[in-house]
Amino acid sequence: MGCESRRRVSYAPGVSPAIDLPRVLPPRTRRDGVCPALAAALLALAALCLGCGGAAPPARSPTERAADAAPAVAALAASRFDQAATLAEETLARDGGNARAAVVRAITRYQAAGKRLATELEAATDAARGLGHLDHEAGRAAWQHFADALAAVDGELAVAANAADFSLELCLACWEHDWNQSGEVDDRDRRLFELEYDGQDEQAGQDEQAGQDDGRAGRRTGTRRLEAGDPRRRPTFRFDTGDAEWARAMVAFQRAAMELLLAYRWAELDRLPMVFGRRGSLEKFIIPLGDAGRVRRAHRLILEGLTHADRCRAAYLAETDDDREWVPNPRQRSYAMPLAVDQALYQTWADILGDVRRMLRSEEGLSLRALAGLMDDELPALLPDAYLDLGALLREPTTVTLDLVRLEQLDHAGKDKAKLQPLLEALLRGVLGSGYAAKMKPSPLPSRLARIQRELDLGGDTLERKLRYLIWLN
Repeated sequence: MGCESRRRVSYAPGVSPAIDLPRVLPPRTRRDGVCPALAAALLALAALCLGCGGAAPPARSPTERAADAAPAVAALAASRFDQAATLAEETLARDGGNARAAVVRAITRYQAAGKRLATELEAATDAARGLGHLDHEAGRAAWQHFADALAAVDGELAVAANAADFSLELCLACWEHDWNQSGEVDDRDRRLFELEYDGQDEQAGQDEQAGQDDGRAGRRTGTRRLEAGDPRRRPTFRFDTGDAEWARAMVAFQRAAMELLLAYRWAELDRLPMVFGRRGSLEKFIIPLGDAGRVRRAHRLILEGLTHADRCRAAYLAETDDDREWVPNPRQRSYAMPLAVDQALYQTWADILGDVRRMLRSEEGLSLRALAGLMDDELPALLPDAYLDLGALLREPTTVTLDLVRLEQLDHAGKDKAKLQPLLEALLRGVLGSGYAAKMKPSPLPSRLARIQRELDLGGDTLERKLRYLIWLN
C-alpha cells in the first residue's frame, strides 16, 4: 500500500490521538521512497515522547508517602505554617495522592485564610470610620476570599477522606502562634486549644449513707479541672479518615454560611444608627436578595455537610483501633475529650442529622413555639402557632424585611397576647419570607435539644462549657 493511501496512523487506545502523516510530511517526501522509513521513525519518536509524558509514575507505598510528608508535618508541628504549606505543596506536586501532605496543606491554608479574613475585615472597618459608612465591596471581597479558600481546603481534605490508611499525629495545643493577632504569643493564644477538664466524673454518694440520702449513689457531679501545666491539657491526637470527614462536614457548613452571607446586599446596614437612634420616616429595614443562586448553593452545601457527618459517624463506629482519638466511639478508651461517649450519644447524633435533613427537604418544620421554649418559659405562649420551613427558606429565598413600625408597636404592647401575636406574626413573615409556614409536621429536634439540655444540667458542669465539646461532633 502506498504512502498516499495510508491517510492516518493511530496509536493504541489510551496512548495518543491519531496522527495524519500525509499532513505532517512535506509533499516531496510523500512522493519518494523515503516515506515509510520517515513514518516509522516519527511514530517511534512520538510514541517515546508521549509515553514518557503520559504514563503515571508508580504509586508510592504508605511508608514512602509518610517519609515524603515528614518535613511538612514537622514544620506544621513546630508552628511554621508558611514553611509547612510550601513543603506540602512540593510533596503534592510529586504525588497528589499523599493524604498526609494534603491535610497539612488544608490546615495551613485554613490558618492563612482565617488570618487574611481578620486582617481584611479590620482594614475595612478602619476605613469605615473615615468614610462614614461601611466599605461593603471590601467586606464582600474579604468574605469571598475566605469562601474560595474553604473550597480548596475541602478538595485537600477529600484526599485524606478517600485514603483508608490516612493518619496524622498532631498536638494542636502545642502550637506557638499569635492567634489573636495581638503582636505576640500570649497566654490566651497558648490556652486556645488546651483542654481544661479531664472528662473523668467525680462521684457523689460514695458511701452507703450518702447513697441513701441522695437516692442516686454515684450521681454525676461534674468533671475535674486540670491544673495549669498538666500535660493532659495538651494531648497529641492521632487523626484518621473519620476525622477527615469530620473536617469536611465543618468546612461544608462554613461554606454554606459564606454563601448565605454573600447572597444578600448589606448596604442598608449603613442606616442602622438612624434606625436605632433617630428613625425619622424610615418604616422598613430591608436586606435585598442579590443572588438567589448562592442561597440554593448553601442549601446544597448543608446537605453535603450532613453526608460528611454521616460518613464521619459511620467511620468512627467502624474503628477497631484505640489510639489517641479525636472523637472516640463507645468502645474506645484512649481519648482526651472531656465528654462521655456512649451508644446513646451516637444515636442522638444520628437522630439529629435525620431531623435536619428532613427539615431541609421540607418534610418537617421547626415549631417556633418549641424553639422559643428552649430559651424562655413565657415566650412560647406569645408566639403564633407557626413553623420555620427551612427547606423552603433556602430553595425559594426572598428579600428580608423588618417592619420597624410594627417593631415599635411591639415595644408598647406589653404582654397583651391579643396584640402581640399578630404583630409577631407580621414581623416573622417579613423576616422569614417563604420559610414561614402556618402548618407543618413538627420536627422532634427541639424536644431532643431540650432533653440534651436536661441531661447535661444533671452534672455540675455548665451547659455552655459542655457545648464547647459537643461542637466537636459538628
